[in-house]
Amino acid sequence: MSERRGLTPDLVGNAIKFTERGEVTLRIEMDSCEESFAMLHFFVADTGIGIEPKNQERVFEAFQQADASTTRQYGGTGLGLAISSRIVTLMDGRMGLMSEPGKGSVFDFTARLGIQSADTVPESVA
Repeated sequence: MSERRGLTPDLVGNAIKFTERGEVTLRIEMDSCEESFAMLHFFVADTGIGIEPKNQERVFEAFQQADASTTRQYGGTGLGLAISSRIVTLMDGRMGLMSEPGKGSVFDFTARLGIQSADTVPESVA
């Protein structure tokens, strides 16, 4: 079985991985909407381990994690957030992070998504 990955699944997967107790939430808001596109704002919040302020910028760099001990304990390559950040940039968006060690993190990103008109949706989908 193949696994489908994307921005939100990767962020939610990370939130679940780093949250032993508490909760993980996903919230989506519409920032703006025009005839051909909408700017959506996604928030993934967790009550997990959090990230030290000095390490918060590094998590968006390739092959970097908040600290080496998380790699041993939680696994991962350190590529997910770097790739997600680049994709968000290609979608005219931005990615951010607010985190407090021991209290959790909120990753957010905006993305400009096209709106398909009803007359271009295949009948089998409609």
